Amino acid sequence: MQFNTQRLVIRRVTPDDIQACFEHRSCTTTSRYIGEPLTLDQAKARLLEGCEPWHGEEHQRLALGITLNYSGRLIGELMFKYVNTESLIGEIGYRLHKDFIGQGYAFEAVDAFITQLFVQQPVMKITALCATDNVASWKLMEKLGMQREGYLRSHFKLGNERADAYYYGLCRA
Repeated sequence: MQFNTQRLVIRRVTPDDIQACFEHRSCTTTSRYIGEPLTLDQAKARLLEGCEPWHGEEHQRLALGITLNYSGRLIGELMFKYVNTESLIGEIGYRLHKDFIGQGYAFEAVDAFITQLFVQQPVMKITALCATDNVASWKLMEKLGMQREGYLRSHFKLGNERADAYYYGLCRA
């Protein structure tokens, strides 16, 4: 899967993306609500997993890079996986390099991603989770038209603490 937006090229990640991926995956700011910052070896292993052919199997991740169309710089990642193939329910995730947060790139990338998923994949519902303290993420989900469908107590382990989560969903029109 590859597509363009006004400012971005969304494409499969490649092994050449390791340094850029490591920059945002090792950053405490961008990892705050996702999990512990990764080491270079951990980031490399995760990236190489994302480079494997995607077959749409339940829980297999489709990893896409968010790149600037004018420079090709990778500034973040998108993820999709089916969480229930029989019911055609998928989950998305996203992460941006800290220097590109707050500039509309996340909305631009995720909005186009959702559109492409509904057009290109047999998916009836797209879901997403975020820590309740991650205000920017749940506000983005709401801006994308996703509906808050649940509150999950003590759902994530973030560092040494437990975090509650919001569960969002968007059904195919």
